[in-house]
Amino acid sequence: MPRITVELSIEEHRALKLLTILEGKKLGSVLKEAINSYLVQKGAHDLEVKGKE
Repeated sequence: MPRITVELSIEEHRALKLLTILEGKKLGSVLKEAINSYLVQKGAHDLEVKGKE
């Protein structure tokens, strides 16, 4: 599975960490959920790359 690195401000990291604690979730699962929501909102799952034929 590919991995990515994301830089957050101290405030963003703190807010995310607190939310994950309050919701009883892992930070990775919250980030995956956010990314998936973004992809669905943009219709990215339906995108195709067409090469030369």
